[in-house]
Amino acid sequence: MKVILVDDERIALEHIRNLLSWEEHGFEVAATASNGRSALRLCEELRPQIMIVDIRMPVMDGLELIRNVSERKFGVKFIVMSAYEDFDYARQAISVGNVSSYLIKHEVDRMKLLLELNKAREAWESDEKQRRAGRSEQLMKFVTGLEMATIQMENQAKPPFAMLLIHGDFPFSAAPAISGWMESSQPIHWTTEEINICSEQPSWQLLGEFALNRNQFIVLFTQKDKSAALQRESFRELAAAIHTHLQGRCRQSYSIFFSFQNQAASSLPHALRSMEAAARHAVFCGKSRLLCTDELLIADQDNINLLPVRSIHLEELIGVMNQNDSEGIASAVNKQFQSICHPHWNLAALYELIHALSGLVNKRLTGAGHTELDPLNSQEEALYHIDQIKNRFIKILQKLCSGKNEYEPISNKLLKALRYIHAHYHTEINIEDVSRATGISASYLHQLFKRELERTFLDYLTEHRIIQAKRILIQEDAKMTEVCARVGYRSPQHFSQVFKKTTGMLPHQYRQGGTLL
Repeated sequence: MKVILVDDERIALEHIRNLLSWEEHGFEVAATASNGRSALRLCEELRPQIMIVDIRMPVMDGLELIRNVSERKFGVKFIVMSAYEDFDYARQAISVGNVSSYLIKHEVDRMKLLLELNKAREAWESDEKQRRAGRSEQLMKFVTGLEMATIQMENQAKPPFAMLLIHGDFPFSAAPAISGWMESSQPIHWTTEEINICSEQPSWQLLGEFALNRNQFIVLFTQKDKSAALQRESFRELAAAIHTHLQGRCRQSYSIFFSFQNQAASSLPHALRSMEAAARHAVFCGKSRLLCTDELLIADQDNINLLPVRSIHLEELIGVMNQNDSEGIASAVNKQFQSICHPHWNLAALYELIHALSGLVNKRLTGAGHTELDPLNSQEEALYHIDQIKNRFIKILQKLCSGKNEYEPISNKLLKALRYIHAHYHTEINIEDVSRATGISASYLHQLFKRELERTFLDYLTEHRIIQAKRILIQEDAKMTEVCARVGYRSPQHFSQVFKKTTGMLPHQYRQGGTLL
């Protein structure tokens, strides 16, 4: 915590400086001054948290200095020093505000000084917490577009800007994440250590920070020297330092996306949209990354609706699978994934491709007498990068064509039951219906489901219905009541409850996540 000592008597300055081992107690004597005018200039330059000020000084006295600093709203806390006869002046200083204590010069000793410094520090930290909360709220409303640009914001924030988005990494799922948020993620907290890292950067000044949601955090900076060229490299160093610190103190991994804006503050909402889009496309770059969004292959979010819609065609892949061509499978899958990465990262097409490939996998599995599977929901490693997803599908499809029967087959009796479920899941069926249709007793069917699939009849029916509901929600614009009816639920409320219990989100949230780009 920076401290400036102000007194026109050099002996008094040296006495105060030598009373403490300042750094041992978390303080730093950043400068000394012999009059109020010099102290005001140092205050503007160094931005101290505490000033120890004599009352009687030439050029500008302590009382005038306190008024000037308070008017500039620097947030400085003052410890006033004076002789007995200056008590009236000290009382005036205290009435101005921001004065945490008053000391009689000849009574100051080490313990008294340390006590008053700690009181000033606590007062400054309390005020700073409120100031930061106010700045963060104003910044959040401005940057997220909840309020139009205000004159106050325009006056406080001048370009160039750099905005940084801290994003908690989580594995990719075929269930789209909603605005970068996941149930299992840990909330991000901005600590004093990160603030100190920002404050130590000579080229950039921290304007404010706020939580965008549980899993994302926004920090805004302005370049200190407005006349200089954009200091990109110095900000990269700052972002890298923050990233390293976060990775060291947190179990969860984080990615940081940042963007530069050389235009007015009104351009910041657009910068935020670009960074949110980058975070949603994190699967294209992987986890624990430090990336400038200005350099990524993401379509302009203001023109996203102008992008052509891509259709998924699997004829080539099906052909090489029919020929049991392992290399051909890898080549065909590679082509499909390359097509959704260039010229822009296409997240909607990735979800479509995953659903198409999953459908192909399960069609082959059930046709060969195996139960369905979710290719991304595996006991293997979590998937963070698109190449991992691609390789997972290549591995599964090559296994299906290898002829080695690596997937555990299911009995003909259970297969008959599953085929009946797949044909009638949209109706109100129960295990007795399946029993009558297949000629297998209900009690024996219960045993087959538990022994071969390690789940109950109802568990399997529910899973299959939710898989079909996901497909409809992503691929069609059907009303929720229609979706509900098409997968065998009479009550939309019951359908929503089951869907949330299975996926962790409500049906409309799943649909929004799938179309949000």
